[in-house]
Amino acid sequence: MEDLAVGLAQTPKSTDRWLRDRTTLMLPRAFCELLLTDDVVVDDTEAHHLLHVLRLKSGDPLQLFNGCGMEVDAVVTRSSRREVFCTVQARRQTSPMSHAHVTVIAAPPKADRLKWMVEKLTEIGVARLILLQTDRTEVISSESRQDKLRSYVIAACKQCRRNELLQLSPLQKLTSVLDDITATRLAGELWIAHPTPSITPLPYHAEMPITSRLLLIGPEGGFTEIELQAAVNVGARMISWPHTILRIETAAIVFATQLLTN
Repeated sequence: MEDLAVGLAQTPKSTDRWLRDRTTLMLPRAFCELLLTDDVVVDDTEAHHLLHVLRLKSGDPLQLFNGCGMEVDAVVTRSSRREVFCTVQARRQTSPMSHAHVTVIAAPPKADRLKWMVEKLTEIGVARLILLQTDRTEVISSESRQDKLRSYVIAACKQCRRNELLQLSPLQKLTSVLDDITATRLAGELWIAHPTPSITPLPYHAEMPITSRLLLIGPEGGFTEIELQAAVNVGARMISWPHTILRIETAAIVFATQLLTN
């Protein structure tokens, strides 16, 4: 502890930067799409959260992000019942994520499991989620509404301090997805999760170049043999977890993490 204290004492600039960064991390955050002017307005549910949950008032600092990589430091100047007016003090365009661009194409699990999956995919840095319709997919439309899922993404971005929203695509049939891959409208190294004991999991520390990767996750009960063969026919490589069969949301997180970090 003494060495640490001495080190900090000898580097006041580093200490000041650490304190400043720590203070920045503690600032409340809100989503606001329009951040190009010095005076911005936060409204709707985001304003409600700032005013009635966080209890911000005039003069309080906060951070705003637009979901496309821009982040600003701002101060509340005034508020109404449904709007928070802010003045921007500093503006930053964050660098693109330095890991692989991963798109998860997954059959939606039910109820809170879908919410959990969306939140965690956002937190770990997945770029896009496409909901997948297969022969065995069971979908409850109210659970997979785009506006509802987007609210989960925004909440996760605020919590984990990510500045780019996870892109969401509505339910698509597997045949449509595979057609897009064949036509390179959806590009990337294709992987499909399939519980086969003979499959070797992707090495966790393999040295592979950063690229775009696509991950297919089937429904409860898995892909049919016809669906599996169709994916293999367009170049899908299989990936599995040894000894156990993972649920949809677990497989999405586990395998997306491997593709992001290799």
